[in-house]
Amino acid sequence: MTASQQQAVYLSGLWNRLAGQHVALGCSCTMSGLSVTLEDFELDIADYLWAESERSGETEVVAFLLEPGPISLQDQAVRGILRRLEEVDVDEAITNWLLPRMTKTIESYAKLHGPAPEAPLFGGSAAWGKGYRD
Repeated sequence: MTASQQQAVYLSGLWNRLAGQHVALGCSCTMSGLSVTLEDFELDIADYLWAESERSGETEVVAFLLEPGPISLQDQAVRGILRRLEEVDVDEAITNWLLPRMTKTIESYAKLHGPAPEAPLFGGSAAWGKGYRD
């Protein structure tokens, strides 16, 4: 397994854990009566990556992102991108562009909306309280 594939596995695990916690706890982040779930961010993140890669002239990245079809039609777009990065030996130019951006985005989301990576998934509020980030 390449270093890029290992990073994709890490990000996939973190993203899936966040999604699982939101589902398992019946949680959604709310503001002014709006309910936003993790899945709502999937298309936004993938769309950002696609737009940014187009602006940057990263044609290989654009082709990789659109391989499964238009972003707007991709179900669980972030998970799909990470799954492909895990399973296939993707060109280094693509992984060098995508993985740092995805790492920053997913880790930022985890910092704002989730417990520390080492916090237990189950164990009640006491366990979660001990695992939240500073």
